[in-house]
Formats: sequence, C-alpha cells, structure tokens
Amino acid sequence: MPSCRAILLLIALLVSANAVVRASDDADALAVVVGKTSAVTTLTLDDLREIYLRRRRVWPDGVSIVPINLPADDPVRMRFSRRVLGRTPADLLSYWNARYFEGITPPLILRTPAAVRAYLQRQPEAIAYLPLSEVDDSLRVLLELRD
Repeated sequence: MPSCRAILLLIALLVSANAVVRASDDADALAVVVGKTSAVTTLTLDDLREIYLRRRRVWPDGVSIVPINLPADDPVRMRFSRRVLGRTPADLLSYWNARYFEGITPPLILRTPAAVRAYLQRQPEAIAYLPLSEVDDSLRVLLELRD
C-alpha cells in the first residue's frame, strides 16, 4: 500500500505536469483581437475565414472591416493561415492574384505585434491576430486559436 507521502508526491507531479502542458499550449495560442473601442464583441471561426479571404468586407453596423496580417514569412501568420484558412500564405498567392482583377485587395500587413496593437487601438474597424502572450488590456479577444 503506498504511503500518504508517496500519493501526495504523485499528485504534485501530475499537477506540475499539467501546468507545463497548459503553459506550452498558451505559448502556441493565437488570439483574434480588436481594439477595446470596437463595436465587435463576438465572432465565429467561419466569420474570421470569410473576413480574411475578403469575402466579407463589412461589419454588421455597415463599417468596412480592416483585416490585418503579419508578414507572409512570420511563423505566427503561417500558423494562423493554416488554422483559419487551411492554406499557407504562399498557397494564397493565386487566390489574391484572381481577387486583384475583381478589385479586392488582401488584408493590410503590419510588421510587428507592437504595430498591430497600436493600429487596433486607433482603428475600431480593424481585426487582427497575435500570439496570446502579446495581447494587452488595450485589446479585446474575440477568439483563441490553439493547435
């Protein structure tokens, strides 16, 4: 029969292992965000896909949506594109070339999470994604994406 001390040690190890897994999940998690002044409070994954493929370009209140991407070679954008759009940024080149002739432009590109945060704070119509660790209290999280 295991001692009480052995059982407590086993419980402590399990709790510790669970915390490490959760921390790893948070490190890989992406947050879909808007600025605090945005009228948008909810969003589905399907809505997000339509917005980033520019099939949906207007919020319910009639304001034009401004989706923001990180650069195509950014690992965060790669994860977002695969998870939400089912394709890599390179796979989308022909899609955007075809949209160009329809007068539809791809999402705005900002170089850094800091630039994304600053833009979202000033532009309530904008939406973006960031690593969850880059989200601060100036932003509203609409969705969390985990692999």
